[in-house]
Amino acid sequence: MSKPTVTVREVGPRDGLQMIRSVMPTEVKLRWIAAMAEAGIPEMEVASFVPPAAMPQMADAAEVVGSLRASHPGLHVMALAPNLRGAQNAAAAGAQAIVLPVSASEAHSRSNVRRSRAEQVAEFRRVVEWARTLGAARPSIEAGISTAFGCSLQGEVPERDVIALAAELAEAGADCVALADTLGYASPRQVRRLVRAVRLELGPVRLGNLHLHDTMGTGLANVLAGLEEGVRGFDAALGGLGGCPFAPGSVGNIDTEDLVYLLESEGFDTGIDLAALIGTRALLQEGLPSEALHGRVARAGIPRTFRPAREAFARPEDAAPEAAPAKTAPATVRGTTGPLHGIRVLEFTHMIMGPSCGMVLGDLGADVIKIEPGPEGDNTRRLMGAAIGFFPSFNRNKRSLCLDLKRPESLELVRRLATEADVVLENFRPGAMDKLGLGYADLSALNPRLIYCSCKGFLPGPYEHRAALDEVVQMMGGLAYMTGLPGRPMRAGSSVNDIMGGMFGVIGILGALRERDATGRGAHVQSGLFETNMVLMAQHMAATAITGQNPPSFGDPAMVKPWSVYDVFDTANPGEQVFVGVVTETQWRGFCEAFGLSDLLRDPALATQAQRVLDRSRYLPRVAEVFRKLPKTELMARCEALGLSFAPIARPGDLFDDPHLLNSGGLLETEMASAEGAARVVPGGTAAHPLAGLPALPVAVDGARLGLRRQPPRSGEHSLEIAREARLTEAEIERMVAAGMLWAPTLPMAAE
Repeated sequence: MSKPTVTVREVGPRDGLQMIRSVMPTEVKLRWIAAMAEAGIPEMEVASFVPPAAMPQMADAAEVVGSLRASHPGLHVMALAPNLRGAQNAAAAGAQAIVLPVSASEAHSRSNVRRSRAEQVAEFRRVVEWARTLGAARPSIEAGISTAFGCSLQGEVPERDVIALAAELAEAGADCVALADTLGYASPRQVRRLVRAVRLELGPVRLGNLHLHDTMGTGLANVLAGLEEGVRGFDAALGGLGGCPFAPGSVGNIDTEDLVYLLESEGFDTGIDLAALIGTRALLQEGLPSEALHGRVARAGIPRTFRPAREAFARPEDAAPEAAPAKTAPATVRGTTGPLHGIRVLEFTHMIMGPSCGMVLGDLGADVIKIEPGPEGDNTRRLMGAAIGFFPSFNRNKRSLCLDLKRPESLELVRRLATEADVVLENFRPGAMDKLGLGYADLSALNPRLIYCSCKGFLPGPYEHRAALDEVVQMMGGLAYMTGLPGRPMRAGSSVNDIMGGMFGVIGILGALRERDATGRGAHVQSGLFETNMVLMAQHMAATAITGQNPPSFGDPAMVKPWSVYDVFDTANPGEQVFVGVVTETQWRGFCEAFGLSDLLRDPALATQAQRVLDRSRYLPRVAEVFRKLPKTELMARCEALGLSFAPIARPGDLFDDPHLLNSGGLLETEMASAEGAARVVPGGTAAHPLAGLPALPVAVDGARLGLRRQPPRSGEHSLEIAREARLTEAEIERMVAAGMLWAPTLPMAAE
């Protein structure tokens, strides 16, 4: 992916200093801020416009803002103001953006700004109304919801209060609404849940930065959770200083240096020179000689392995002319959101066709919720034999919600989720979803923007009510005939129609989403297993139409190959074979000369490709004899040097060590524990969490592969968090769990 960006907002000059008893000299403060700006920090909260008697550290607020606007026109200068008077002073000094804090906690609001929450919202309205009188030159007005994740004075802050407050501030005219973890109480799950809910509530109003503290050591983990939900702006303070003097226990912002290191390592371009940023700590220490600074990266030093995102994503044309193109492998994108971020999918599927469709959507960044029957989940988890790998292969990058869909309360939860979903995906037998009241007509009535995708055996027509399997459509669709020996049809060695049918479902969904952008309405997309097989058969149907005869199967020894050499050959290594293709006149000449077969070039009966195709039986035994004397590695090396098409005959187990897959981000380390018997049959890993490298999507965007954001889920692993996202109360959730309508694992959740 081409350099995804994140904005780091430095709040040290404001938040970082407001907890410090000593006052930093203004001259040192300005040099420190200037150095951070030169290191690439794009925006800063540089002051609080509060009475100097209440906060002596901010007595020079107007001087600092005015000086920076004059000396650093490229820096976005921001200030905090608790009320209209402070906002007016900040604007007069030249602040380009003003943050007005509004606490989600009633107790903190009265302690921090000496007003009730409702009174502070009214004050925010006054500030917005005043700012509008300034015309085009007005500063932007940002609402910062403090104590959004908990409060030391009040305790738990209900999420519904935060969501309602965000909506109220958006309605009042906020340019954006930010969320602050003032006490550092948040967990990654809480961040994901609240960010998603607030974004849904805000509508067109922008969700601003996350302001995270590191009190409990979860700050950077919460950053990653925010990134997963699409947050692209974070506050931090150099040296990890800061806190709220009006919230007991509030200590330490996220350290800016550590944040930049994390973001750049995850592939996000901050535009900040990390080494130069660390160098600015000396000026901070000069201004606060008795203050201890924090930060792991500054303490340990920048690792030699560190590569800024702008280098990791650099393209050859961006390099200096004299530099040789780098031969590094494409980076797998891990932890990023993907092009379908913000799209929510409800998946009702099993086996392969539907799950593969959902997996592709998940790999592309969609939030895919796999709805499974309780308590054991999708029966595909327990398949054995040739089907043992189905579940882990096609269910990564999903969350699991485990329900009893025979119960009205569970169905109501699904309907509630469907009202905010973008896509519903199902591949059950015809009519099954309609009987549950979850068919296209039912759910589109609740949500007219819904894209409803049905992956079925057959599209509408005489066969549409038949049950289908990949074998069924391969047999009736001609693919088994083309694959097998004469009179012995054979299915292909993979679930080709299921997987391709899932992909065609994705194509239909993407087209319907694009059409929805224009019309505002959803659609019913259908993908057919049998019809997918017919796409595979198109070339053979065309050949039959042209020749008037059915083509021979690929397993027929008498089949006329289209090229001079197009066969599998034994090598000097027992049991090791290589396919070799010689398909052009130039290749034929080079091939004969390199392998000691120059006499074939002088044979007039083999002068053209057409002649050689009809006379392959005369020279192929000699080719096979030459190849049998060569070790496999030598034969492949010589073919590669000649530019011939060649391939070793690999088995599934060989692919885990394929150098191209290993070095191109083509294998994703996937947990096999979701498959019954996994610990016994999967190489590597442990009995508890066996791992295997399974193939990523065969797609690279700007040289980067789409990666693994979530392991295949345990049955019901995400039931509780999804129920909370649907705004069920804790009492409702507990009742559903107790009644066996909602299942969640009893073991602690594994880290994602």
